[in-house]
Amino acid sequence: MEEYDVLLITTNEPGVNPRKAYHKEMEIRSLLDTLGLKVAFHIPFTVKDENPNTYIGPGQAEEAARIASETGCSSVVINAFITAREELNLEKIFSLEVMDRENVILSIFLRNAHSKEALLQIEKAQAEYLRPRLRGRILNLEQQRGGVRGAKGLGERMIELDRRKLDRRINAIDKELEKIERVRKTQKKDRTENSVFSFALVGYTNAGKSSIMNALTKADVLIEDKLFATLDTTTRKLRLENGETVLLSDTVGFIEDLPHRLISAFSSTLNEALSASALIIVQDLESPNSYENFLTTLNTIKELGAEDKIKLLVLNKVDREYDDYNTIRLKNYGYEYVVTSVKEDIGLEELVEKLERITDENETTIELKTPLDGSIFSKIRKGDTIISTTYKEDALYIKVRIKKSYITYYGKLNLE
Repeated sequence: MEEYDVLLITTNEPGVNPRKAYHKEMEIRSLLDTLGLKVAFHIPFTVKDENPNTYIGPGQAEEAARIASETGCSSVVINAFITAREELNLEKIFSLEVMDRENVILSIFLRNAHSKEALLQIEKAQAEYLRPRLRGRILNLEQQRGGVRGAKGLGERMIELDRRKLDRRINAIDKELEKIERVRKTQKKDRTENSVFSFALVGYTNAGKSSIMNALTKADVLIEDKLFATLDTTTRKLRLENGETVLLSDTVGFIEDLPHRLISAFSSTLNEALSASALIIVQDLESPNSYENFLTTLNTIKELGAEDKIKLLVLNKVDREYDDYNTIRLKNYGYEYVVTSVKEDIGLEELVEKLERITDENETTIELKTPLDGSIFSKIRKGDTIISTTYKEDALYIKVRIKKSYITYYGKLNLE
């Protein structure tokens, strides 16, 4: 992958905790690394009040422009959410392309999305991001060509046409996504009727969810030491020792300050967490901000209204160096936890045992005594698991794994 040298600008409020500032810098560097962008020079700026024209101060912008020119940078990245106006003014000062945090994350999502739905959602997010940025860019080109002041020139008409095109495309995408949503609701209904217990792996991006998914289910989920390597939800079956077959889903990772339109754009992936029977938070112990990342994940789950589904905390990558204080805080937060390392095969058996315990809380095993004609088999509810069948002279005995709510139904099938 070809690399491009960029000037990285990070901004912090006065008196910010140095550890937090370092974390923000490392995170945006990781995001740029995912895109194959190399940081040639980094400038940390203190910003007390956002400048409505350039976000950073005019003097700071001029200083950064001089450094960008001297270092030969091909573009500028600012780790902040800036408006279309601020972006345009900064590009005039730098004479270079300027990318803000949202643009960086959008680019990663587009590169790593694969499913039709994910691609549609990202296209919509990009269109919404681009729409307010059309005017400045087109008018700037027209001014270079000598537009007539006060006249509604070619550039203005092009803006209107482009906006209409974007609006039409957004409407078309919405209709396509509605169709996909109807299919998902049908699939969700079938899953509910079939009584399939499901787990969703959730957590901060690059926490190791895909590695755990692969280790437990032998799935071939992409694993990369990069942020947002997984964007599309992957679901696999997992057979537990108690005879239960459950579904395990690997979902998109969370991140601090995720653009709101991207939360909406990936609502399908996040809805996987909402529709799961239970959530498993996977937290990377190696991160120096493991506790803060955990809180970001937890707050996102709260926003989704799924906090009550959190059943287990997986403290992952215990084979690497980690912060003891953060680890103690995570262990004492209140959730049941298991410490794991996929690389060293640590804690995976215990993790499976805890998954079984969670399913046991919602399900039970019963034995049915029924006629020998086998008619009972057509009455077993879809999704329930037959553990064993034994034929005796007087009857057929079947052990079945069922939801506790179905005990009355199966009780009526027993011979008097």
